[in-house]
Amino acid sequence: MSTIQTRPAPSNRQLLIATAAAFAVGSLLLVTTVLPAEYGVDPTGLGARMGILSMSEQTDDPLGASVVPATASESAQTGVASESATVVRSNVPYRRDAMSMTLAPGEGAEIKASMRAGDAFVFQWSASGGELAVDMHGERANAAKDEYTSYWIEQAQAQASGSFTAPFEGSHGWYWLNRGTTPVTVALEVSGFQSKLYKP
Repeated sequence: MSTIQTRPAPSNRQLLIATAAAFAVGSLLLVTTVLPAEYGVDPTGLGARMGILSMSEQTDDPLGASVVPATASESAQTGVASESATVVRSNVPYRRDAMSMTLAPGEGAEIKASMRAGDAFVFQWSASGGELAVDMHGERANAAKDEYTSYWIEQAQAQASGSFTAPFEGSHGWYWLNRGTTPVTVALEVSGFQSKLYKP
């Protein structure tokens, strides 16, 4: 018949030593990992060295919605872009517009898009029959005559494409000038959130 051997219960001194050791380890973990990771408090500097200090800046939102600052979120609702915004919503319906015109030698003309601040479009234009001088620019709503802001100027160009976000409400577009000796036809395509595309 086997006998069951039992260990003697720990003494009060052993319990106090174990409790003190657990408290010390817990305090060390609190100061070096929990405070830096959860609250951004790093009294020892170890949190930054271990790379866990930045964890306090992250979000528990699985979709990352709270990562976008409130200003970016608010501006997205109004259609105004901010530096940190990656998605900007628009209340203007999406549309595609296309226009073309032929410029005689020495002739210049414009095509403009009416836009709100923060709304955007993608554009592509090409000139057949020669190159054109072009000034992509915009005028604020109710701007004085000849008051405008230039975005992109070229002395001789046969085509261009890109995206554009309106920095202010008003009309934004292109002025082309045919400096050549033969007629040139320019064709423009714009897709985005312009309220209209028109020839002034």
